[in-house]
Amino acid sequence: MLKEILKEIHDSNYISKANIARSLDMPEELIEDAFTQLIRMGYIEEDDGAMDCSVGCGNCPYANHCNKVPVNTIIITEKGKRLLNI
Repeated sequence: MLKEILKEIHDSNYISKANIARSLDMPEELIEDAFTQLIRMGYIEEDDGAMDCSVGCGNCPYANHCNKVPVNTIIITEKGKRLLNI
């Protein structure tokens, strides 16, 4: 199940736990728990959207939302990529 969810994360343009739950026909709570497990096991990392980057705001795609709405992103780690053979 975790590998299926990791594959959905990889294949998604926009990562939404609700969309993954619908796609895999699973409860959203189960997807939430799976994300927690994938993070704990080191297959994904979550970026809380903290604005500590060195990119100038004029070049940043999130400039209009800077310090207003945090943008959380999920990154598949090297360990996760090895599991998916990518």
